[in-house]
Amino acid sequence: MYFILRVVLVVGALSYLALTRGGGDPAAEMRRLVTLPSPGAVVPAVAAAVPAETRERVMRDVLARGLMAELSRRAGAPEIMAASRDTLNDADRTPAWRGVERH
Repeated sequence: MYFILRVVLVVGALSYLALTRGGGDPAAEMRRLVTLPSPGAVVPAVAAAVPAETRERVMRDVLARGLMAELSRRAGAPEIMAASRDTLNDADRTPAWRGVERH
């Protein structure tokens, strides 16, 4: 534990000295590095980074689910549930041993 604290202290000190070496205000530089961009600026950049075929497939899947939900709502049918993640079979749910058989 003491080793980790020493490493953190050394890395922090070196980072501070690197910020002050440039002649700027270290607090302003740290705020600039820590400040997160707005989601409105990040979303287009992330969308542009995704391959076109993946974007199209995701859009088709989302639109298909929305269309199916809307059609089932209009038809009065219950909502289409997402695929179950249950991996148990019927045999897994019934116990293998039920006690002593009585004749």
